[in-house]
Amino acid sequence: MINCPNCNTPNSPESRFCISCGQTLAGQVAGNGETAVSATNFMRRQLGIATARLLIALLLIWLLRSILINLSFVEGLRIPEVPFAVEQLITFIAYAVAFVLLIGYTQTLRTVWAHAFPSLASLTPALVGIIYVVLLSLAYRALLPLVINLVDDPGDFVLALRVVLVILAIILLSWAGKVIYDALPGWLGSIRMDTPKVDDGQRACLHCGLLNQAAMSYCGYCGHALKSGTEVASD
Repeated sequence: MINCPNCNTPNSPESRFCISCGQTLAGQVAGNGETAVSATNFMRRQLGIATARLLIALLLIWLLRSILINLSFVEGLRIPEVPFAVEQLITFIAYAVAFVLLIGYTQTLRTVWAHAFPSLASLTPALVGIIYVVLLSLAYRALLPLVINLVDDPGDFVLALRVVLVILAIILLSWAGKVIYDALPGWLGSIRMDTPKVDDGQRACLHCGLLNQAAMSYCGYCGHALKSGTEVASD
């Protein structure tokens, strides 16, 4: 048994938080100084941070590009012997940076998603495929002005390029749809249609689902406050 350093309540050796006051128990803190949490919750937090950072970065890129190309001294500006307008170069750079950021995010998604959402691990290829379609669109928008300026007769070339990209997009999205369709039985089968049976002497933690003794005030696994049936109904 482990005695709580705060209230001296005895806790089982497996408990990471005091069942009476919720205090972190000595010896149950991760080596990095953070409270030990489940790997799943940690990975979800990491994925959430990566996703938020990507969205903020893409928003900043769009905002900075809009500001730059609308400056009075940038509109229509051309550098001698350079076949592109400055606006086109700014747009190309913006799309290129967004492309690189999305490539990096796909690597994070491949690494983290299966650990963050184990029951949805098979969804990873579908998500990556959808992002690849977005990357194709970004690449086309970034390269189109350059192609038009570099190719003598860009009409046929651009048409062929668009047809190829459409075929690739259809293949990727069809593949993503098949992955999702094949995984549906497993996902639907994992959904509980009933309420887990809880004995009169137990209380289920609403955060992690662990069954705790009715006398406990805090979950011994995740440290969240336990609610009685009356409290849950009133929420």
